[in-house]
Amino acid sequence: MIKKTLILLLISSTASALEPFKADYTVFKDGKKIGISSIELIYEAPFYTLSDTTNGTHGMASFLGFKRSEISLFTEDNGVFLPESYTMHQKVAFNKRNSDYQVDYENKVVIGKHKDDNWQLDAPALFSTPNLVSLNLFQDICAGKTENLNYTIIKDGKINQYDFTIVSKQDNIIEIDKAHTKPERITKTWLDTNQRCLPVKTYHIEEGEDPIETNLIKVS
Repeated sequence: MIKKTLILLLISSTASALEPFKADYTVFKDGKKIGISSIELIYEAPFYTLSDTTNGTHGMASFLGFKRSEISLFTEDNGVFLPESYTMHQKVAFNKRNSDYQVDYENKVVIGKHKDDNWQLDAPALFSTPNLVSLNLFQDICAGKTENLNYTIIKDGKINQYDFTIVSKQDNIIEIDKAHTKPERITKTWLDTNQRCLPVKTYHIEEGEDPIETNLIKVS
């Protein structure tokens, strides 16, 4: 079966509505470089593929061989992203985590596997995947939306809701917070409206752990 990003230029009614891109980031833990990550959007008609990858290159992340990838296959219809499939692979030393699903639109179900458990859900009318939600968010921000930044997500065989809030705006940088049930858990993203609302920086921290940050290197 088959780890933000963005709305882009509308080219023409017959051309691809989203412009492919690749954004590269440096990953830091407690201020020390531990790896590199990237977000890439490619188009091979009729499908788009959004890939988020992270690799440990320094310190313990390198020693343990940390690797994580998330891939969403989807189509686009008048600015709406329709998932076809999602897959996540993560490896740390000898431990591996896998999760994937695919959408059966004819029968209106989502069928997947999380760890060793198979699952099936009735497909919501509109939903996103754990990494495709970034594209939804950044499209809305670039379109000038400031409220109701809420998205239905299917992850690990469950339907969840991701909620985001605009915290501040300074020049072309918009700071976004993701809501969490635990106050100790914090996720912040800084979007650059001059770069098609791509994240230029992210910050995440869990209770009792060192903060993880990413900084944009380049966009191609």
